[in-house]
Amino acid sequence: MSYVTLAQQGLSATESRNWDEAVTKLSTALQSSMNPAWLIARSKALIGLERYEAALDDADLAWHTAYERNKRDLMASAQYRRGVAFYHMKQYANADYCYLHCMRLIKGGPAVPKEDPGLKHVDDKGFWTVTADQATADARSEEADKKDDALKSAMGGQGQSQPQQRESRMAGVMRTQALKAMEKLPEDDAGRKLTTALIPQQKELAVHKSAKAQDEARPAVTKPVVPSDAPLRLQDFQSNTAMSVSIFSKGVNKEKLKVEFLETSVRLDPLIYPNGDEKEFQLHLWGEIDPSKSKFSVTPNKVELSLAKKAAGKWPTLQSDGSSAAQPAVVKPAVVAAPETKKSEPVVDSAKSEPSEAPAAKPSYPTSSRSGPKNWDKVGEDENSDDDKDVNLFFKKLYKGATPEQQRAMMKSFTESNGTSLSTNWDDVKDKRVETVPPDGVEAKKWD
Repeated sequence: MSYVTLAQQGLSATESRNWDEAVTKLSTALQSSMNPAWLIARSKALIGLERYEAALDDADLAWHTAYERNKRDLMASAQYRRGVAFYHMKQYANADYCYLHCMRLIKGGPAVPKEDPGLKHVDDKGFWTVTADQATADARSEEADKKDDALKSAMGGQGQSQPQQRESRMAGVMRTQALKAMEKLPEDDAGRKLTTALIPQQKELAVHKSAKAQDEARPAVTKPVVPSDAPLRLQDFQSNTAMSVSIFSKGVNKEKLKVEFLETSVRLDPLIYPNGDEKEFQLHLWGEIDPSKSKFSVTPNKVELSLAKKAAGKWPTLQSDGSSAAQPAVVKPAVVAAPETKKSEPVVDSAKSEPSEAPAAKPSYPTSSRSGPKNWDKVGEDENSDDDKDVNLFFKKLYKGATPEQQRAMMKSFTESNGTSLSTNWDDVKDKRVETVPPDGVEAKKWD
């Protein structure tokens, strides 16, 4: 296909507002011939793609190629396209300046006058002084001139062509829009200053690609390098009798994976780490589990562990820090029947010489308190008992040392579960309601 045919297709695509196709085909044609009409069309298409600086470069180059070929109508069109580009770049003084030169050329003014008539509208600080009201008055005068031009054309004289009349009218309309926008700017805004010239800066022809081609040409975004020591992400949820653990490891082969449950740890081999390495992972647990009742399952993105606790109660954390032997955080006292006591032998009171019974021995109950066995007969007499202090102190420290996200998780899980569950993982509880998990043998009831 010849470059002329491509250029014609590019011009048609511009008229159809198919900007990508226009830029692609006109760019190919322009490599064979820098026709100013094709540059002007590509400048219009680039405006449609919001590539304003590139559109300005094409309009500038179009003015130079039209000047070299003595094409006055295309020089006027190039000035108009320059004004449109400046307008979208919010350089309103430059835009009005270019529109004025477009209209001046259409009226028959010299291509490059000895003195630039636009400079009379610039003050000593470089600010543009024309107002929107002046532009409106100029537009009315322009309409009167067009009537004279139409009359001259009807009588056989040379007047403006219809395309030139349309472009001159559009330049007048755009002038008013640019100046109204400029008047809204602060007085010292750069958009009020004239920074361009009648003869634009000339640059080399740029080869532009369509938006789709540009996206395809961009280098692929490289994923960040994962450190070799990046740990596996864990997520846990617990009840009084079980600990559920999610180990996020993508692509684990469940046929190849071996899981060994020990009383205080779980060994999994191999797991896939964030950096792609396959190796063993060992989870050291805070409390003891029953290996025979513990299970696991494998999904495409993680390994799920269901760990049966050896002793009922909540663990303060999933993993052991290795500083001490694992202990349940809060062990609820098992209901232990008091041992039968034989009736004590009468004790003879020497003063009264009457037999009296010795007081029965108080039953002993299991306890997790560091202060020793608790006298459960006095429960309620002292609300700040040692066990309560221990538990409250533990949870206060846990809450104080948590992140805001963990604190939200703790508050939500504790409140919604009626105090039966406590989670520090916000991702696990944020999108669901935490169910009440009562201790074994206890039934949860809703209160009206």
